[in-house]
Formats: sequence, structure tokens, C-alpha cells
Amino acid sequence: MEIIFWGATQTVTGSMTFIKLPEGIICVDAGLYQGTEDIEKLNDTTLPFKPSDIKLVVLTHAHLDHSGLLPYLVKHGFKGSILCTKATSALVKIILEDSAKIMEKNYYDLKDVQKTLNLIKTIKWDESISLLGGSFRLLPAGHILGASSAEIMANNRKVIVSGDLGRSDDPLMNAPNPCPDCDAVILESTYGSRNRTGSIDQEIELFINRVINHSTVGIIASFAVARAQLIINAINEYFLLHPEKKIQVHLDSPMMLQANKVYKKFSFLTKNPETLKKYIESSSFVEYQNQWDHLKKKTGPLIIISSSGMLSGGRILRYLENWQHDKKAILYLAGHQSEGSPGLKLIEGQREIAISEENPIYWNGEILTSDAFSSHADQEELIAWTKKLNKKTPIYLIHGNNESKIKLKAELKKHFEMVYIPKRMDTFKP
Repeated sequence: MEIIFWGATQTVTGSMTFIKLPEGIICVDAGLYQGTEDIEKLNDTTLPFKPSDIKLVVLTHAHLDHSGLLPYLVKHGFKGSILCTKATSALVKIILEDSAKIMEKNYYDLKDVQKTLNLIKTIKWDESISLLGGSFRLLPAGHILGASSAEIMANNRKVIVSGDLGRSDDPLMNAPNPCPDCDAVILESTYGSRNRTGSIDQEIELFINRVINHSTVGIIASFAVARAQLIINAINEYFLLHPEKKIQVHLDSPMMLQANKVYKKFSFLTKNPETLKKYIESSSFVEYQNQWDHLKKKTGPLIIISSSGMLSGGRILRYLENWQHDKKAILYLAGHQSEGSPGLKLIEGQREIAISEENPIYWNGEILTSDAFSSHADQEELIAWTKKLNKKTPIYLIHGNNESKIKLKAELKKHFEMVYIPKRMDTFKP
């Protein structure tokens, strides 16, 4: 068994790690690079192997930075299986179909996505499957619905690829179990430099009360998959404790509606299945033009949840346009804003969102941000996940910026003898 590092070695996105097994080449994840123009240019880099030579993809979870290159592989000759959980399969369908609308000019289209979905083979957590002279297991990773860590065994050697790990106190997802004994770990480091700040419950309470006290409109920018369901849960939990504070909440995102259906179907994988189902079923969605025509004339107190989470497109833009001149209106950025995104530009003080040259939006309202909603394990939680490993187990850090990897390496070196930050095309044999 030989590991070849490729994606997410230089950045947080673009996860893709190749493994040579006795009977063929596999990769764990096939993600898109996302962010600035320079980062996204990495998607054009020629892969070290022809897609037709890759025999299997192990998909840890549905997020685009782990799955978004799958249709590209299929378009260029990949014909193997894609191994993932059923919940991941359901979510990746939504994410890739949405991605195809944006990527069709350069990378792939809906036909390629359909061919990709036909190659998916689902397995249960902890179920072992033998292929290509090795064996594979998926282990619960928390993070989002269906997310997994990957265990690969061959030649009596075992490697664990963490995928994205969830937090220990996620309101919806169960915390991942500690990493099992193995011969090497490939570990994500998204939050490797810091520990999460803020409380979901407290920040939702502050936001709702601000909307009520100012009798205004609160617009929450949310990722449609996972983040929206977390926010729906948090708002409803607050209303349950404070029924006198209950105000109208409307959701507007076709993708969010689809994701809600998947979270409802697989709610048994979450901490409180029946409660989550109830909250999803009671959600008010804006699906028709007459609903929007009515809603845009309303005044507060009122909450709207829409996407995209970084304001790079989607229906949220019509809400920002509609209420752009209302100085009392609140825009709540409840998630990470990547470099170059409209959301980050607003945080940095720019007030213009250039959706078109003819019709830019000038946001005059308040802007709130939050770090509390992240579904990633923070530094302490990443270290805790490794706590049962032998101190001689080598750990390789990927999926983080340089600061995150360097700081996490320094902390892990207090417990482990060998911690590495691999570069693209570095190799090792466990």
C-alpha cells in the first residue's frame, strides 16, 4: 500500500488522496477547490493518474470540496464504484446537481452527474467490504449527515483518513468515536489553529431578540445542506423555551427544501430524530411567486433563512435587494466566508454586492457574523480524536491552511513522535 498526497495539501478545499493497492489505484474523496480565482485554478491541474486508471473512490461525505470532482472523473473515463453511506448518497445528489448548473461550461454537466450517481455503491457504517486486494470500512465522523472517516487495509497495514470530523457538542450530529488503532492517520486540520468560540443557543437568542426589539427583518445567510438544518433546529428550540417570542420564519431555497427532505428521511442518524422531523415538517417555505410578492412587502419582526451562505448567488440576493435601504434590517452571516466571497467583503467593510453591473446591491443594514455554527471539530477536538493512538503512529495533516496545520502539528507533537505536513505528490508506505 502506498499513499500519494494530492488534494487539500495547499488549501482547505479540494480533498483527494490516492492510494495504490495490490490490485489497483483508489482515491479517498474527489473534491473541488473553492475560494479565490487562484485557488480555483487548481481544478485545472492534470491529475497524476488517468481517471480510467482509478478503480474506486471512497467518498467520506457530500460537501463539494470532497465530492465536486466526481463527475469530472466520470466524464474523463472513471468507471469504478463510488463507496459511501446512503445518507451521503442522497445529499451528494442534491449538491452535484446544483454544482452542474455552475460547472457545465468548464467541467461537467447534469448528464455527467447522472452517470456519477449510477456508480455509487452504499455501505453501512462499520460494514467491511473487500475490493482490489484490500478492505474498506466507513466509520461515523459526525460533521454532517452520513459523514464518515475511511479505514483502508491492505498487506496487513491499516490507514485511517479522517474526512471532516464533527464537533463533540453538535446539536444534531453525534460526536465521532476516537480514531481506532492503525498504522497511519491522514487528519483534517480545518480548525487546527483554534478552538471554536460562541454558543449556538446564545447567539440565536441574541439574534431573535434583536429582530424583535427592533421590529425588523433578520436575513440569515445559510448553506443549504447541514447548516440550514442546524439553524432550523436552534430557532425552534428557542421558540419551544420561549413561546412568547415566536415570530414568523420563512425559508427560501430550493436546495434547502431538498436537503430538508433528506434530513427528515435519515433523521434516525441524528440525536433527536422525532424532534428534528417535527421542526422540518413545520418549516414555512417560499415556493411560489405569489408568496414572494406577499413576503417582500412585510415589515418585521420577521426571519428569513436563504442561501447561498457566502452571498455568491441564490435567492438570498433578492432579499438583500428588497431590504437594502432599511438601516434596521439585519444580515446574519452564520458560516465561514471564504477569501474573495461577497460575504467576506461585507464583513471587511465593503457595502456593495455586485450581482450585476447594472443593478448592484448596496447593503445599508446591520451585519452580524458568527463562528458558533461550524460543524468542524476544533483544535482540542481534533487532538482528542487521536487520543487512543500509539504515540509512534504517524499523522499527516491536510485540509487546512498553513497556519492551521503548523499550529496543530505543534500541539500534536506533544503527544506523537511523527507529525507531518505533506506536499502535493509526497508519498509514503505505512
